[in-house]
This record gives sequence, structure tokens and C-alpha cells, in this order.
Amino acid sequence: MPNKNWALLNSLQLGRYAEYFAKMDFASYGLEVFSSEVDDRGIDFVVKNKAGIFSEIQVKSLRGTGYVFAHL
Repeated sequence: MPNKNWALLNSLQLGRYAEYFAKMDFASYGLEVFSSEVDDRGIDFVVKNKAGIFSEIQVKSLRGTGYVFAHL
């Protein structure tokens, strides 16, 4: 059974989980997801829609409550 207790994950594990979750969500909408080999520009991955438009994605994770900002 999967661990759902986020307090047991360290910061790196939580961030990686959030990134994989976001990739799966984009893929579930039919977008192509491209992972970057090097994270030197703060871009976690790139998605391409059916019209061929690419978008750079950066994922941030947060435990508990707090201020959340999304830029589209």
C-alpha cells in the first residue's frame, strides 16, 4: 500500500513526487511530456499540446497550507 503520510518524506522526495504527479496529470490530458536531462534553468519538464505548442513547466511542492501562486 502506498505511503500517504507526507511528513515521512524529506524535501527532495516530496519535490520529486510532486513533479511525477504533475507529469502524469499533463499526460492524462493528452499532452506529450518531455523530461529534461539537466535542470540548469529551473525547468522541470516541457509539455507539447496537440497544436504543437511547447510550454516549460516548473513544479513546486508545499506541505500544509500557505500562499500558492500559479503562473500560466
